[in-house]
Amino acid sequence: MAMAFATGGAGLGIPLPDDHTGPGSLTTLEDALGTLLEGNEKIPLSAFAAALLNLLATQAAPASLVGPFLTPLPRLSYARKAKAFELLERTDSDLVALLDVHFPEPLTGSVSGLLKFVGGALLTLALFAALGEYAVYDPATKKLTARPVGWRLTGYEGRVDGLPDFKGYYQGREEAAGDA
Repeated sequence: MAMAFATGGAGLGIPLPDDHTGPGSLTTLEDALGTLLEGNEKIPLSAFAAALLNLLATQAAPASLVGPFLTPLPRLSYARKAKAFELLERTDSDLVALLDVHFPEPLTGSVSGLLKFVGGALLTLALFAALGEYAVYDPATKKLTARPVGWRLTGYEGRVDGLPDFKGYYQGREEAAGDA
């Protein structure tokens, strides 16, 4: 409810795209988000995070309300996207103050920590997805189909099967005997 109040009270009037308008009178992002958050339904964290980032994108650059992409965040330059994430992680931001006041006890005052975590987690997960092996991993063969981007950027040569000194038994031993 606090998020619905914060975004609904922001009065930004972010219009929903023509082909994504909701039922009835839902024509703005605030209306749609408020309706979604006021219900008793479970909502995916991704919907909340996307709405939050798009709201912050409009604060970082109000001109992002219009443009070639569907939502405000992709319309920003990298510098402005960094500014949006900075707004998310700052404990003294207007968004944090607005949300903190409207959360019920015992959550009052804890939003700043939650938002810092969300901001850091979003960046970490995005980097993990972009730089990991998932995009080139074939589950059927359990092999990589190409060299992952992260490997190229870091100069990683791939898996090492072991150093020659440690292959087989150490110093020619064939079994482990204990004196215990």
